[in-house]
Amino acid sequence: MHAPFCKSKCAYCNFYSFNADGHTKTCYTAVLQEHIKLSGARLCSVADTLYFGGGTPSLLGGERIASIVRTAKESFGDCFNEITVEVNPGDDLQNDFNLMRSAGVNRLSIGVQSAVAEELKTLSRRHTAEDAKHTVELARRSGFDNISVDLMLGIPNQTSDSLNQSLNFVLSLKPTHISCYILKIEPDTVFGKTDLNTLNLPSEDEVADLYLQMCTTLADAGFEHYEISNFALPGYRSMHNMKYWNCEEYLGLGPSAHSFLNGKRYYFERDLGKYLTSPDIVFDSDGGDEEEYLMLRLRLIDGVNYNKYFQKFGKPFPAHIVDKARKFTDAGLVSMSENGFHLTENGFLVSNSVISELIL
Repeated sequence: MHAPFCKSKCAYCNFYSFNADGHTKTCYTAVLQEHIKLSGARLCSVADTLYFGGGTPSLLGGERIASIVRTAKESFGDCFNEITVEVNPGDDLQNDFNLMRSAGVNRLSIGVQSAVAEELKTLSRRHTAEDAKHTVELARRSGFDNISVDLMLGIPNQTSDSLNQSLNFVLSLKPTHISCYILKIEPDTVFGKTDLNTLNLPSEDEVADLYLQMCTTLADAGFEHYEISNFALPGYRSMHNMKYWNCEEYLGLGPSAHSFLNGKRYYFERDLGKYLTSPDIVFDSDGGDEEEYLMLRLRLIDGVNYNKYFQKFGKPFPAHIVDKARKFTDAGLVSMSENGFHLTENGFLVSNSVISELIL
């Protein structure tokens, strides 16, 4: 579910989001619930994960989120193993957390990004490190024990020392899952419209060093690096996001939300007004073929398994791709086994180039 609401726009953000009043959020909730009901009746499927992304979904408030969860359970079966809500620190969320938890939300994703005040200011984040700590404390008080936090790499002026400060802070929060994204400058953002020479961005080599530093620190803390940008304690991989990387079907509702159903990819336009009145589902492309499956699976440390590939597509894994993959082993970018292969952490750093070579 995409909730396109934020109190303010961060300098790096290219997601569809904006500030909105309570009436707009209530209208969105009502339309979203209707779409959930219609989709449940049309698909006749049981869902086991539910994810509220944004934007800042927690701005809907606990009552609206609880009502959406109830509608999803009524429409797709009360079989959700994981229900996640994205949250930004800095708001008084105790009552909302209580309502969410009572409705069945059992996982939070908290956007920390950095523990360094100057970096947070540069990113236009509204919160402080202390706010993030307080939000985690409130979440635990409401009964949440599955908490993911977001960090960002490649921030202007970020150094090994400042990253270490953020990593130590995040680990002190004792999360079960950590997502670490490398800053990408998008054209239609504040950063994208700024002279990059004035941002003092770390170089590509410096970002690579920061990435490997992060990998080492989190591994030492017991986290499994299971996807290019994601780390989890044993048993705490994101069930919902694993569906994307396993090339499984999913339904997306809300403006700018994407779906993958019956081998086709669809999305709603980035237009809340249209979504509330006359939403059009736009066909994007066919999906789920061998090439896409390979591309997504190689984001995972599990990589490609030849037997699973055969089960999915009914044919052996292509020998010429295996030969190509083997050539990357000497450079330490790919690890081979009898049953498949996967990218190493060094391979993750140049995953786009490696994957492109493999599938061409």
